[in-house]
Amino acid sequence: MPLYLYYRPSFNRSVKQLGSGQKKIIGSMLEALDVYFSSNCDLSEARQITPGFFYKQLRKPYYESGIEGNMRVILKREGNNCIAILTGNHDQIEKFLSQV
Repeated sequence: MPLYLYYRPSFNRSVKQLGSGQKKIIGSMLEALDVYFSSNCDLSEARQITPGFFYKQLRKPYYESGIEGNMRVILKREGNNCIAILTGNHDQIEKFLSQV
């Protein structure tokens, strides 16, 4: 069963605050997420697009995705929908999780 990726306005705002290099990383990450979700969560498919890609559960319903660096995307799962909430570094993700 494929998953579908959506974006909250908070995600779009967090992307606007990034530098051009960071935006490029997030773009690669989102491309890998799209492949991951459409391939029935096959990690090897996503890693063909972006080596080092990971997707892991933090605590229900929150998940984290990244590419071996400091930049992360936090997602919330709601059934077949994955909603990108925020992008940032490890510390920004930790701060967000401490507030929810």
